[in-house]
Amino acid sequence: MRRFITGLVLGVIVGALATLGVLRRETGTRMPEPVDSALPRELPRSEEELTCFLDGHPYEVGFFAKNLDTGKTLERFADRPVCLASIVKAFCLAELFRQKHEGGVKLDQKIDVSGRGSVSLADAADLMIGQSDNAATQALAERLGRENVNRIPALLHIESMSADILPEEGRFRQTLDKRIFGERIAEAGLPQHGTARGIPQYFELLINKEIISQAASADLLDFLSKHPKPFSDRYAGKYEFVGKGGNILWTRPPKHYSMMGWGLLLTKQSGDHIVLCVWGEWFPEDLPPASQSEFLKYVTDSVVSLLERTVE
Repeated sequence: MRRFITGLVLGVIVGALATLGVLRRETGTRMPEPVDSALPRELPRSEEELTCFLDGHPYEVGFFAKNLDTGKTLERFADRPVCLASIVKAFCLAELFRQKHEGGVKLDQKIDVSGRGSVSLADAADLMIGQSDNAATQALAERLGRENVNRIPALLHIESMSADILPEEGRFRQTLDKRIFGERIAEAGLPQHGTARGIPQYFELLINKEIISQAASADLLDFLSKHPKPFSDRYAGKYEFVGKGGNILWTRPPKHYSMMGWGLLLTKQSGDHIVLCVWGEWFPEDLPPASQSEFLKYVTDSVVSLLERTVE
């Protein structure tokens, strides 16, 4: 009798554990490892390996990248609309230099920036790109004309960008609320939204000196070069990185939305160029921005590595 009871108890325990295992596999519930410890030591050796790695994470990650010397491209969810956060400040910068070369605007003209007083247009642009200062960006947009900033993507024939690429603060907050209470995948055309395929077009035009004019493009490239963005752990010394990054943390308890990403132009001393945009959405609330950044740097380095293999 004792053996029977012992066997029955063991059977119930084993059965319960087995059931929990099945439920865990079916629902996908598991405690994710911290991102830093989950990152492989080696970069993926193929697109398939990178895709498999990204598919194993619970957040959305996408990118588009192009080696301008070989024409080789890599992409993942490249046409999915996502919030571009401060990446869109690159369009405001383009409008500033358009007005310098076509409208007679002087960069030493002053504007009022909340919390900083009267600053020059040049200093406001430094704050916008160098420190991603939102107050400086809003002041610049108002001085340049927000409608002028918003038409820059269309002027450059960059598709899949919102017609309201740099909305007023109130409208942007409404957009974030719509995202946090809406579907995981954004609908097309939301303010400050665009695609990973669209952003690298900006940097390809830049290196070809086709943003507004050759003179404006030269000014833009020189300005961005003074604000390097080495969003990389393995290629920061091998390439010069210029571009713009952004991130958002938006919480409406119990809901949480987090995004991080960047658009970049990478230039080798030999003159080779890569343009790319990498983004991540819906990072969990307990994953700090520093860990999000390390994760996306790994994705960036993986993409660059795979594009470089085409020229080795």
